[in-house]
Amino acid sequence: MAYFSSWMGWGTISSFFILMGIYVWVIDGNILDYGFAELTVFFDLTPWFLLFFVPALSMSSFSEETEKGTFQLLRSLPLSVNQILMAKYLALAMIVLITLLPSALFVQSIASLGFPTNNYDSSLIVGGFAALFLLTLCFVALDVLASSVTKKQPVAFILGLALNFAMWQGSKELGLEAINLSSHYDRMSMGVVHFGDLLYLWGFIFVVWGITRLRLRFLI
Repeated sequence: MAYFSSWMGWGTISSFFILMGIYVWVIDGNILDYGFAELTVFFDLTPWFLLFFVPALSMSSFSEETEKGTFQLLRSLPLSVNQILMAKYLALAMIVLITLLPSALFVQSIASLGFPTNNYDSSLIVGGFAALFLLTLCFVALDVLASSVTKKQPVAFILGLALNFAMWQGSKELGLEAINLSSHYDRMSMGVVHFGDLLYLWGFIFVVWGITRLRLRFLI
């Protein structure tokens, strides 16, 4: 909770919603231009925010521990590697999700603009937020892994950013659509939830989790 007790935490949240508000409601191609009560603009732009925000948030999760030598102290406590990793992972995921939580105001806004009132495509909204939730977990998993392989926080940030971009867009450029996170995200954000997309995203999270867990065992 130290994140939310600092100016950086609230400044990040405020900046995010100011920028999203400008893109969603003001700049050309906004919701009002579409004429439909949906949040496609928001769901298209938010992953690019997460692409940078999650590595910045996660870079100190293990790199700082190893640089200061406190990871060994942490391991001396009656905690398993899984418990340590789970605590870090859930804390980071919760911070990102709490940051995104006020976006519910956007849903209320388009509901009030619908004709009649509350006439909006709920499948797009539910699918979009479900896709954002899973994408957040994927990025957190990648960036915690990046933090575990280096003692330097700037290096962890750059590595996390590179991993995020590689799995978000890089694999698409190489023609590897099947492993591209954006392909699965795009389908879900359109309200189309396939079992294959869910299976891939959850499988991706657990595979990266397993690699991180293996890496942490070498730090013991």
